[in-house]
Amino acid sequence: MKLQTLTLSFLACTGLAKPVRRDASQAIYALRLSSSVPSLNGLYLTRSPNNRTILGIFPHPNDNNENNNNNNNNNKILFYPVHDPKSGLSELRTPASGDTLAVLGFNGLLDLASLADPAAVDLAEGTTCDWTSFRLEPDHERKSGAAETGTVMYAGEGSEGRWVAFPAAGDPGAGGGWYVKWKDVNAWTMADYMPVQLEYQLAEGK
Repeated sequence: MKLQTLTLSFLACTGLAKPVRRDASQAIYALRLSSSVPSLNGLYLTRSPNNRTILGIFPHPNDNNENNNNNNNNNKILFYPVHDPKSGLSELRTPASGDTLAVLGFNGLLDLASLADPAAVDLAEGTTCDWTSFRLEPDHERKSGAAETGTVMYAGEGSEGRWVAFPAAGDPGAGGGWYVKWKDVNAWTMADYMPVQLEYQLAEGK
């Protein structure tokens, strides 16, 4: 986990900003977790306070922790999809910074990260960095009038897997948070983790 954190730190410094024009009418979404664990269920993804590249569940000063609510517009990750009609998959771009969301790592255990320009970084051999292979699966069972929601899946190499949350116990600055990662079926780890679903929801006021 420390090695991946160091890799992300390097990428955050070397990535080059690549502005992307967004249609002003295009919908913006927030990312949140669905989990059988009450302390994780319904919480929105934010950036790590120690490393702004890493995404997960991290406490912030304005969060309403008493009601298990971290719905803070200044902290939660927002994105708009850039769809590729050929592959049927999407890139997820952040409207404020122009970053691109990506999965990054090796041996089938991939961090969910926010990179300025993932195409511009030089990766070590065996490292996966994929930002073009997200699949958005709408929830068609939602009642009419409800906020548009669905599930985010990774559909690239090693896509037979699922999202998991790892406690950030080894990172004192993360304040008892959780890292969100993609774990494929062949990935092996001794660390404890919780299976989760990564959901998107139409952002309020967007």
